[in-house]
Amino acid sequence: MEQRQSVDFWLLISTLILAGIGLVMVYSSSMVVTMDSQGDGMYFFKKQAVRMLLGLVIMMLLTKVNYRGYAKLANGLLVFGFILLTMLLFQGRGGRGVDRWLRIFGFSFQPSELMKVIMVVFLSAAIARMGEKIRDFKKGFLPLLGAIGAAFALIVIEPDLGTAGLVLAIGFIILFVGRAKFTHLLLVTMPSLAVVSLIAWKVPYMQRRIDLFLNPEAGYQVQQSIIGIGSGGVFGVGLGNSVQKFYFLPERHTDFVFSIFAEEAGLAGTTLLLCVMFLYLYRGLKVAEHAPDVFGFLMATGLTMMTGMQIFINIGVATRLLPTTGMTLPFISYGGSSLILSFIATGILLNISKQANVEKRMSREFGSRLHKRSVWQ
Repeated sequence: MEQRQSVDFWLLISTLILAGIGLVMVYSSSMVVTMDSQGDGMYFFKKQAVRMLLGLVIMMLLTKVNYRGYAKLANGLLVFGFILLTMLLFQGRGGRGVDRWLRIFGFSFQPSELMKVIMVVFLSAAIARMGEKIRDFKKGFLPLLGAIGAAFALIVIEPDLGTAGLVLAIGFIILFVGRAKFTHLLLVTMPSLAVVSLIAWKVPYMQRRIDLFLNPEAGYQVQQSIIGIGSGGVFGVGLGNSVQKFYFLPERHTDFVFSIFAEEAGLAGTTLLLCVMFLYLYRGLKVAEHAPDVFGFLMATGLTMMTGMQIFINIGVATRLLPTTGMTLPFISYGGSSLILSFIATGILLNISKQANVEKRMSREFGSRLHKRSVWQ
């Protein structure tokens, strides 16, 4: 019983609450569309429920796997991630010219979602192994920067600049907390921002998104999102009573599910949702703070910041603080790859917290035995 309680309780609870809210919102936001297109208002709900159950099982299994084992697999995982991303280059394009999904044996998933977690694991393991060598530009910093740059390039080609930028940001954060020299980070930050900006202006679909962001009157999708959020008022229109989901707001159950939630739950419900998200992020950083070693600290920090940045970007797009990116809201949006990878990240965090608690308890017991022995002596 003691072992079961050794994971971070509040991190687990906040995860379950967010997943439950997400399942409800997938049904509420998609029921009208799927009733017309599939003849079943619960079509997306059923698929998301299956994915959620799978994600929960994977998460609980990962809580039992000692996270230190990932350090030995880090290089192999990175190679595997690059292979999956490269396979996309040889796969036919989708109807909209975007091919972010890899289809194998009838299943489809997004390798870029997996690469986010793999990059966190790889960088954390490499920096923990290097130690002070990370401060050497040629032998430490540059090889890791090359891995980040290669992942960024492959994801941009899909094209998916939003996820590519997120991988780049996560990489820089881990390098920073891993004690890479600030001058080295500064040296590559400005050129990296310049490259991202150039791609954003040159790639047609990103250019359209930026134009719509700078000219809000022309941006139908974001306009409808703002209308939905504003319509919610203080207490919302009630669960299932959204007007925007009646074909007014595109991507209502994926990228813009936050808008539907804000319309139905209002300011009060949205505040509670943000509080639960804040609790998840706070407990994730506490896990990093109490991690038993450098590898656990870096990995917990990277995974938590990854989720935090996704939340900020998704809500930022829905509220017109940022251009449209196509990034989902963790645990809330419909989507198998994003949901399962969020559970995987949480499973790793829970195991880090478990190992920290177990080692703390062992330390206390060992210290108590030494104290008793010294008393009897």
